[in-house]
Formats: sequence, C-alpha cells, structure tokens
Amino acid sequence: MKPRTKRIIRWGSAGVGVLWMGIVGWTEFNDIGVTSVASNYREQQIQKQLADCKGSFKKRYDCKSAILRAAGRDSFNYWGKKYAITFAPAILLYVAFHLWLRRVEWAEEKERRRVRLIRIEKLRQKKSRFAKEEGRQRTLTAKRRQAIKQAEKDAAREEKKRPLNVMMVSQDKEFVSSISEPLLEGGYNVIQTDLRDVFLGYKEIGWHIIVTDTNFKRPKIHPEDRNDPDFPGHPKPLQDTVDELKKRKENVRIIGCSADFVGMSEDEKDEAAIEMAADAVIPKPFDVEETLELFDELMATDDYDEVVDDGAGI
Repeated sequence: MKPRTKRIIRWGSAGVGVLWMGIVGWTEFNDIGVTSVASNYREQQIQKQLADCKGSFKKRYDCKSAILRAAGRDSFNYWGKKYAITFAPAILLYVAFHLWLRRVEWAEEKERRRVRLIRIEKLRQKKSRFAKEEGRQRTLTAKRRQAIKQAEKDAAREEKKRPLNVMMVSQDKEFVSSISEPLLEGGYNVIQTDLRDVFLGYKEIGWHIIVTDTNFKRPKIHPEDRNDPDFPGHPKPLQDTVDELKKRKENVRIIGCSADFVGMSEDEKDEAAIEMAADAVIPKPFDVEETLELFDELMATDDYDEVVDDGAGI
C-alpha cells in the first residue's frame, strides 16, 4: 500500500470520527434547556417520593436511600448513553482502521524482508560466480604461462631460437592441437584460448601474433549473468575484441581465420582483413607452410626486430 493511501485512511478515519461526534453530539446534547426543565421536574418527583417515606428512622433511611440510588442509576444511564452514542463509534472506527493499517504494514515489512533476503542471496551467488570465473581465468592464465616456459626450456635444450608466442583464439581445441607441433617446429608456440578469456590472457602474457576464429558458440553462462557486461566471463563480439586489442597495442599482429576465406583471391582476403581490422586472413583449415611464411612476413618488420631479439613479446 502506498504511503499516500495510508495517510488518506488515517486522516479519513479521524475526519469521519470527528464528523460523527459533531452530528451525533449535536443531536444528543442540543436539548440542554429541555433537559434542565426535565431535571427540575424529576427533582420534584424525587422530593415527593422522599416525603412519602414513613415509619421509624431506619425504615425512612432505607426508603430514601433506595430512592436516591435509583435516581442516581437513572441519571448515570441517561448521560452514559448519550456519551457512548456520541464518542464510542468514532473511537472504535479510528482504532479499527489503525489496527488494520498496522497489520498491513507488518505484512509489507515481512514482504520487504523476504525480498531483501532474496536479493542478498542472489548477490552472494553472483559474487560466488564472479570468484569462480575469475579463479578459472587465473588458472588458465597460469597454465598458458607454464606452457610458454616449457616451450622456451625445450627450445633452449635443443639449442633453437626462443619461440614466439601465438594466441589462438578458437573453441576448436582439436584443430589447435593439430597445428601446435608443426608451428612450434617453425618457431611459433601456439596457446589456445577463446573469446571469453582473450583479454585476461592478453593482459597477463606477452603475445607476438594473435590468430582468431571468426565464428564462436556462446559459452555456458549463468542466465542472470548473460546480459551483465561486467561479468568477467562475458564474451565480447569479435569486432569489439579486435578493436580493443588494437587500441591496447598498435603494433599487435592480428590474423583472422575462417572457412569462409577458402577459395578467396588475395585481393578478396585483403578486403576481408580490412573489414575486420586485422592484418591478414587465412582460410581454415590452413596450410602450415603458408601460415609460417605469413607469420615470418608479419614479424619481419623494424617494429618487431627489437621485440623478437629481446623476447619480450607484446
């Protein structure tokens, strides 16, 4: 119930009570003059009744006492009835409405507490999902970093050049596994991620090249978090992802990868790359040798010579 409605009920019940007392009080007490005459007549009647009491002192005392008590009861009943009719209904109406309003307010407070508890529980669950998702991303980042270190140790053991890191943004793990070994032989260490984790991985690990699929299936996210842009596991559209990666590092090399690029001419591939703000596009599945040539071509720039020599990554 709205506060305005409650105020109307409170003041309305008080107003009805006052109106009742005014109307009924006028009806009951407007004959004061007549009442005074009747009172005088009643007093005369009592005096006559008292004078009729005969006998001994005790008998006269008992007779007069009975007459006076009867007169007092009549007077009390008469005036009590008037006051009761005038004030009792108004008071009962006011009290009844206030008790009813209090009961309504108790019910509303109970509902507010229930809703508040539900909201608190949902917030707790959401924080739990946030913590779980962030923990999952930290674990993935640690695994990626460990894989990069292992690749560097293997290269050092075999006296090879330190491999460059390639972020493969794809949900197709089998495809990434199939190309990882031949690309590592060519000097590029491929680490798989997906659009959901690309920013955390990009922030925590230095990458030299980013290869991204152009089609993604929506990951499993709790229904309440699907439209929450602040949820850490919420994936951004591919175009937004590429744009933000470019903003973070102007010289990052981004390559689009899709089956849609199969059979395209070089000019058509250049147009597709420009459209998605990438440096190049390659068909999927792609030829490893051609891909290595593309990687070498993209990395063979003045901007990247120092990066490659230092092994710092992007």
